[in-house]
Amino acid sequence: MPHNRLTRTAVFAAAVALTAGLSACTDGGEVEETTAPETTAAQTSTSPDAAPTTSATPSTTPTTETETETESESPTSSPRGTHSTGGEDGLSENVAEAAERFGSLAPASLFEQFDDCTPTGLEGSYECSGPEVGQVQFFDSQSKAASTTQLLTELRSSRVVEDTGRHVVGWSTLGTTAVITVVDNELGLVMQQLVSSDIVEPEERIKELGLIEETEETTTSPSRDDASDAEFSNADERREA
Repeated sequence: MPHNRLTRTAVFAAAVALTAGLSACTDGGEVEETTAPETTAAQTSTSPDAAPTTSATPSTTPTTETETETESESPTSSPRGTHSTGGEDGLSENVAEAAERFGSLAPASLFEQFDDCTPTGLEGSYECSGPEVGQVQFFDSQSKAASTTQLLTELRSSRVVEDTGRHVVGWSTLGTTAVITVVDNELGLVMQQLVSSDIVEPEERIKELGLIEETEETTTSPSRDDASDAEFSNADERREA
């Protein structure tokens, strides 16, 4: 009996020790299993925090694109014109000034054909030009107006197609060059254009420029040759009588 009691006691003690060992192992395993999810959760919880941090970098791209679009949409300065317009008919400023100053010499249709009018070296003189009409010179001088009228009415190489006293329209020739001339004796203004008489008939050119009306009856002063012929004819008639 004492032997059996000792045996039972030893078995009970061994069972308690084994149970304690198993409990220790079980507790350790649970700790490891518990800490592992916590670590995983920590890693998982930090991942969403890190993700927005890295995603903040692309957020600067739309801002840059917006700035670029804003700059590209900024209106550019429109090119300014080479010269300002001043006349009511859309003439450039310098042509409008010439038309106002010398308008008594030529119709408005002539000035509309000019692209530019610039002062020349002589005081009160201008040179106007256009692709169709060519070059035309204007003078504001009482002395030139008087001398030009004298040349038109007295030279044998000149022809007058209109003479109203105030206005004289005609041309003078020198070789194959004809100088078409318009004079305003009241205002002291002169307009002249050089043409080749071999290519252009001066009187037709005068009509093309609108310097005289084609239907208007013009007072034509006889040239010196015509006057001389008339004098010889009258002398012959007197001798025959």
